[in-house]
Amino acid sequence: MRRQVRVGLVACSLLALPLGLFPLVFRLLPAGDTGQGAVWLLLGVAPYPVLVATGAWYVRRAERNEGDVSGR
Repeated sequence: MRRQVRVGLVACSLLALPLGLFPLVFRLLPAGDTGQGAVWLLLGVAPYPVLVATGAWYVRRAERNEGDVSGR
């Protein structure tokens, strides 16, 4: 149970850190048309690889933890 909680907290941290930095990145982008394109690119494309990779990592770890407990 503790391992599963630890894995869940690590997964949340892996998501919160990069996604939590978005406001800072938006603040550093230049104003105007150039900045608008970058904002839409960051919002529309950047989060998904992070979400998919973190989700895949979490599933593998959860299955490994379950296998260790059940003896498989």
